[in-house]
Amino acid sequence: MTLTRRQLLAAGVAAGTGVVAGCTNVVEDSLSSNVATVSGAALAETGYDERAVDELVVRRTVGRFGIERSFEARNWYAEYDRAVPLEALGLMRVQAAVVAVLTTPQVSVLGKTFNPVGDYSTNELVALIQSQYDRLEDIRSVGEESISILGTETTLARYEARARLISEESRLDVALQVSEPVAHGDDFVICVAVYPQAGGLETESDAVRTMLESLEHD
Repeated sequence: MTLTRRQLLAAGVAAGTGVVAGCTNVVEDSLSSNVATVSGAALAETGYDERAVDELVVRRTVGRFGIERSFEARNWYAEYDRAVPLEALGLMRVQAAVVAVLTTPQVSVLGKTFNPVGDYSTNELVALIQSQYDRLEDIRSVGEESISILGTETTLARYEARARLISEESRLDVALQVSEPVAHGDDFVICVAVYPQAGGLETESDAVRTMLESLEHD
């Protein structure tokens, strides 16, 4: 299954380069974003811990009519996780609740700003959280809600799926939440959360909302 442009986090980070493929003399040689992070107060409230804050650099060459131009896009990825009990799988507590935030630079062509988010497979989506989960399967949309991220009202889409927990090689039902991209400053900010469900029940959606509504971005 492939999620739509409105629903999908840019897991491959290089999505922005596809928007300008075929355009010349419109992209700077280097595009850079600023990191977006969850506030310390929200982490303390929800019990999540910072797992990684990494700069991801993607280099691409685009061209048209035989003219090529190389540039790089500097993106930021922040990941947070929390241990949740999984007694139904014979496990005690596993770092299986994950929230990730990606910032990627906006791309402007002829005065119009493009959203650097393309159509990516679920395998590319889960690459963002591959330290905990492998391959999402049987993804189904179960609704959406409005959320304020960095002062902008946007949509947080919700899905249910099956995934494999890498650390235990156990398959389990998970909830997947993906925000629509939010333009803030010169960047787009996109968020994703994945966490287990047991018997159709989950306890993380409130914590996810608290974290996403507390994002800080220069």
